[in-house]
Amino acid sequence: MKRALLSCLVVFSVVALWAGVTIPPTEVPYNVNYHWGIINVNIAHGSVKYHCDGTNFSGTLDGVSIPWEGHVIIIADTLETQMLPGSKFSTEKINYQSGWYRRPKAKYFRSPDYNPANPEIYRTIAGAGEYSASPNSMEAIAITSDMVGMYYYANELDFENMTPNEKITIPIQGIYAQEVQVTYLGKGSYEIENTVYPTYNIMFEYNYQGKMSGYPVQMRIDCKNRLPIFLSASIPVGKVEMIWNP
Repeated sequence: MKRALLSCLVVFSVVALWAGVTIPPTEVPYNVNYHWGIINVNIAHGSVKYHCDGTNFSGTLDGVSIPWEGHVIIIADTLETQMLPGSKFSTEKINYQSGWYRRPKAKYFRSPDYNPANPEIYRTIAGAGEYSASPNSMEAIAITSDMVGMYYYANELDFENMTPNEKITIPIQGIYAQEVQVTYLGKGSYEIENTVYPTYNIMFEYNYQGKMSGYPVQMRIDCKNRLPIFLSASIPVGKVEMIWNP
């Protein structure tokens, strides 16, 4: 009887460990700022929507820039994954992933004739579309599409029991990234509109074909509700920040 009870407890502990995290439908709106030297400007607005039933995670990232050089830049990423059980955290098996980069003329974007399916104005990470986007732009879109998965790990990772500078590597079964390396930076705080939010601070970077992307991303996660309220990434010239717009 005792052995049977112990066996049940072991099985229950494994199930509890591998149960994953349930996340209700959540939308996080952001302001996107660009920094370079003394330049500090708002360049775009966007949002990330996501949810998870404990096993299946789905998320989207959408952003629209303020008109720049007569064009509007539009980003649309979708990520659907199955979260597989692991000893300390789930691992990703990507079921569907897409990343769109559109750059229509601002005047055309505002007109009733605007057609987002026009291949002349878009390029995807899968190579579809006729728009001649730079390799750097498309590389960035691939990274942001993978980055949506970090909204799951912001909820699952046990930051309270991690030590500053502790590193973990999360395997990914997908087309593009093979893994994401996460460094826990410790606790901190971040102020938005005169409200100070206690945060867990992390840095993550994706590995593509055995090589790190070269674009580490810093993320600040609200300790209370696990919302990523600040993200920052350096680009070849300057830095881009996504700041929660409550």
